Amino acid sequence: MKKLFLILAVSMISFWGCEYFENSTTINSSSLELNITGLPKLNDTLTYVAWFDTDDRPPVFIKQLSPNSQGDVFFKEEQKLAYLDSAQIFLVTVERKSQLTATNFTASSRIVLSGRFVNGLCNLSLGETFKDFSQTSAKYTLYTPTDGNLASNPYGGIWFVDSVDVNKTVAGLNIPLLFAGWIYEGWIEVNGNKLSTGRFRNPKAADLFNGYSATAASIPFPGEDFINNAPSGFTFPLNLRGAKSFVSLEINDGSTRGNTPGLVLYEANIPADAVSQKSYSMTLKNVSYPKGSAVIKVDLVK
Repeated sequence: MKKLFLILAVSMISFWGCEYFENSTTINSSSLELNITGLPKLNDTLTYVAWFDTDDRPPVFIKQLSPNSQGDVFFKEEQKLAYLDSAQIFLVTVERKSQLTATNFTASSRIVLSGRFVNGLCNLSLGETFKDFSQTSAKYTLYTPTDGNLASNPYGGIWFVDSVDVNKTVAGLNIPLLFAGWIYEGWIEVNGNKLSTGRFRNPKAADLFNGYSATAASIPFPGEDFINNAPSGFTFPLNLRGAKSFVSLEINDGSTRGNTPGLVLYEANIPADAVSQKSYSMTLKNVSYPKGSAVIKVDLVK
């Protein structure tokens, strides 16, 4: 008896073809091995789901994923060779649990991890061009554009911009656009209490929340003026000098803002003598972001 253990690229499987396995005396065992770390905890209505995908056909459901308390997933299980034969891309999406039993259940656009198989190995990342956050940067500016009178509350708002200019305001966040399952969020912390400035995917466009701002025209960048509708524990207008600021990475569950930061990417202690309309740099935290790998394996016994 001769046993061959191979980690096969999809192209190699296609080359041999399923007909070989079905019509020969070879017994085959095909499996998928998945190893993921650092997935954030989801609310009770959502779940992670794994899929095989191709460039020209709908994704094929693999299984619902159940990360442990550290957000890690590991499994190795048998998979139909026909699925492995056509798999080109591996996806992890966020889905509503109520949809799992729907007859037309398919992958949503909320992809959190994906990668393409090369020689049977697929390295999973947060975005199509994402490598890591080491080449990114973040700046903020204290500024209250929606107040209509900058002199009255010069330190009452924070905007993630590098400069404030009548003709051209420059983005302060040099961060990548990730898969649609992710979204960024800005934060301030005053006396230990945190408030969201709103969630956003594009650092060069307005965020999804402006519930604390005043009524004058804003700027098309992430940020917030803390002028109106103060929640419990805060007194508006705020003076953000001496406060803290954060930029976090969140699961995109459709919310415009959260209650507490998820994975904090950037942080800053706002100087007690900070100057209005002057940009300040934020510090990149040494964070471990979600990542993983998927491996196609085929055992041939002849």
